[in-house]
Amino acid sequence: MFSYPVQTIIIEIEFKFNNTCSHQSDALKKGVRQKEKEAEMSVALKTKTRKGDQARESLKAAAIRLLNRCGYHQIRVKDVTVEAGVATGLFYHYFKNLDALVREVMDEHMAQFEATNEIEKDVTRGAWLERMKSHYRLVVKTYAEQPGLMRCIKQYAADDPEFRARWHASYNKRMQLLVEAFPKVMPDAQLSKREIQLLVLGLGGIGQNFLDEYYIEGNPELVAHEYTQEELSEWLAALFYRGFFAANPSEASLQLASPLTSVKRKVL
Repeated sequence: MFSYPVQTIIIEIEFKFNNTCSHQSDALKKGVRQKEKEAEMSVALKTKTRKGDQARESLKAAAIRLLNRCGYHQIRVKDVTVEAGVATGLFYHYFKNLDALVREVMDEHMAQFEATNEIEKDVTRGAWLERMKSHYRLVVKTYAEQPGLMRCIKQYAADDPEFRARWHASYNKRMQLLVEAFPKVMPDAQLSKREIQLLVLGLGGIGQNFLDEYYIEGNPELVAHEYTQEELSEWLAALFYRGFFAANPSEASLQLASPLTSVKRKVL
């Protein structure tokens, strides 16, 4: 019945089976090794990226410290790399020049002030004094912790028309939110849009000169009073509130600026 002995056929079948399994096993091992290699490369890439991100952030942190201490006009690339403790060549791996680094730092700074949802995340939507205070807290905190950086914004804006345009656009964008909200919260006000813009942008400068004098210039007469950040935030927010709503905030809503509610002019 069989052209080959049964034993021979069995041997051939076993050989083919074992040979096939061997190839499959080798392919499987190869696939496993490839996946392991890819995983190792992925980890290495992530590690490299993480280290790269750390180096980039280190350079930006060093630049911020120098901007606070020395000002924009006084620093050089070498100053940044020495401050960060890295080689000069590494700087140019991440930034084209010093302007590129400073611009990125300034852009991130602007983005913080534009993040309205983040700034107001813990505030009830209709609580206007608290909403205003949350923004002033960020402004005052930045002035208090990074006065040199706030000074550099003016210096950099004076030197770089493109940045100056972006800074003004960022500020106007924030003010525009109040311009759009005004008719809703003050429906009886007989003001045109151009008059509302005049009102809001006029009020927008409240406190800026004070903060410049207190934190940047270190005016000794003001510094002697030792104002706290929370105190300044509440006072400036209350002043803005008075101008925006033509009324005092409720005394119960104030803790540090409550004396402001007593400032009322008697009508003769």
